[in-house]
Amino acid sequence: MPRAIVFNGDETWELREVPKPKLRPGCAVLRVEAVGICHSDVDQFRGHAPVPSGGVFPTVPGHEIVGRIEQISPDAAAEFGVREGDRVGVRSYVRTADGRSRVYGFDFPIDEASGQFGGYADYMEIVPGSEVQKLRDDLPATQLTVYECLSNSATFVRPAQPGESLVVLGPGHMGLAAIVAARAQGVGTIIAVGLSRDRLRLDTALRVGADHAIDLQDEDPVTRVAEATGGRMADVVLDVASGHPGSFITAFELVRPGGKVVAAGMKDRPLDGFDINQIPLRNLTVLPGGGVDLSFACSMINEGKVPTVELAGESFPLEQFEEALALADRRVEGKDAVRVSLEVA
Repeated sequence: MPRAIVFNGDETWELREVPKPKLRPGCAVLRVEAVGICHSDVDQFRGHAPVPSGGVFPTVPGHEIVGRIEQISPDAAAEFGVREGDRVGVRSYVRTADGRSRVYGFDFPIDEASGQFGGYADYMEIVPGSEVQKLRDDLPATQLTVYECLSNSATFVRPAQPGESLVVLGPGHMGLAAIVAARAQGVGTIIAVGLSRDRLRLDTALRVGADHAIDLQDEDPVTRVAEATGGRMADVVLDVASGHPGSFITAFELVRPGGKVVAAGMKDRPLDGFDINQIPLRNLTVLPGGGVDLSFACSMINEGKVPTVELAGESFPLEQFEEALALADRRVEGKDAVRVSLEVA
């Protein structure tokens, strides 16, 4: 019997046996192979879904999904450009007929149709308004799940022009993907900044394209960024750190006058102590970290331009979800991972 993990919204979950979804007109049925665990999944588990709608509960989570098309209707085949047997990555959001968006793994309740609209399951439905892109067959699905963070991060770093300097605050899976995307897009000096507990991630940042890695608890980041940029400071600072909002203040300390700050990391509380006068007085531009370029991300992976082994991190079978979540939430004493995923099939 197919399985699906269900989040109840109160830090409880269930592994349920569920029927395989029936193929509906305009839709496809995906056999899930692997799904990444994002920090937003951790927040969702705790009852706070960081999506525009606020999410729904109970629901099948998971939005970093790799799988194979098991069944597809003629209309869906025409819309998505794929056929049965194709391995694909799934865009995290659906564009509905009325112009709104719904996010897989967050916005679909379990009592809608099959209820299987997230990647923490053996099967899921893909509905009209989705986008899927083909992925290569010669790599493990857990490695391929990095397409999702890359599809976002590639848009985050586009304010940095070729040859400019970029600071990435937060060397998690989104930050590391941003470094890969920035290097591919011709950004000049790339500097990763993290905490002492991020040592594994900072070392990985150097391997995937960063020129410098700064432990801001052990070094003065202002001094180090000044040294790396010839005293100019960063043209663009990407704040992709999740959780504590203090990184946003650090971003303004590291950006040059006339530079840009991109706010992308989801924070768990409001920000106190920020001097907003810096923005007009230093002529700074603040941009949202938003957008998805699924085609770019999947093309890079398919062309072998992404160090998927370095970005993949650790993987666990679906039934070891609690262990995987604890590692993703950095609650495992003495152990860290640049990323965590679930191997479903």
